[in-house]
Amino acid sequence: MKAGFALILVLSWLAACCGNRFQEAWVMNCEHTFPDGTHFDLGPLTRTAGRPDYVGRDKSGNNYYINVCNNVQEIPHECRVLQKDIRAPVYQVRNDSFCHWLGLEGSHRWDLIEPGSPFVGVQLTYMDGEYCQEGVNRQVRLQMYCDHMGRLGSVADYYVTVEAPCTYVVTFPTIHGCPKDLRWSWGSWFDVLFFLGVGLYLGVGIAFNMNKYQMPLGVEAIPHIEFWRQLPDLVKDGVAFSVDFVLVTLGGESRRPAAASSGRGYDNGPRGEAAEARGGIKTDGP
Repeated sequence: MKAGFALILVLSWLAACCGNRFQEAWVMNCEHTFPDGTHFDLGPLTRTAGRPDYVGRDKSGNNYYINVCNNVQEIPHECRVLQKDIRAPVYQVRNDSFCHWLGLEGSHRWDLIEPGSPFVGVQLTYMDGEYCQEGVNRQVRLQMYCDHMGRLGSVADYYVTVEAPCTYVVTFPTIHGCPKDLRWSWGSWFDVLFFLGVGLYLGVGIAFNMNKYQMPLGVEAIPHIEFWRQLPDLVKDGVAFSVDFVLVTLGGESRRPAAASSGRGYDNGPRGEAAEARGGIKTDGP
């Protein structure tokens, strides 16, 4: 009897303190392919356990609590106070502490931000939000702008805008707003930047040599041409040195030719050998 009563108390406490937090047993499929084959995957943007919801703000100071392809992790306190604990992906909490849910996770639509231009980004619209005084249900558009380099900031860096009637627009720059098949990896960026750098080096260097030193267009006009001619031999020497170093380190014999005598006498006795073992050279002396 006491154990059952204690269990009821524990469950009641959990419901009271944590009832505002919930985790969905499933997450909406966050991938979409348009008729032309363009494919987007917003799954990595979904906030799950342990990761707070996104927060945006409009110019009036109203806050917006946002998740992508799932309901928010925590219903705002202001909504719970007003008993508006509808599970929704986006909530608006006004600066007067009033609360609205702006759409339902089960009512969504995919569009390109600019029709015919997938490189701009993709738009996820949640519909069937709370009824507003204009006579329509609220809805919210999450506009995922394609940000290859991650330099456009985050959702918190842009104001949420309101379009009549009762339509809210959230600016959301992210690499996941780029078509999946067209996203570039760091390796792709390295390749592009490498060949771009080589092209600039050759182009600027050849132009400089032709203008300043009146060199004709050809191999001799390549910048640092003597270095590039010696590079194969330098690489060969470097490889040979590395192999020799590894062999000596592992206790083997060096394959490099012995250095020529400098004219100084070498003591081949025990003292001389000991000196050589320490890396020193014993010279003649008293």
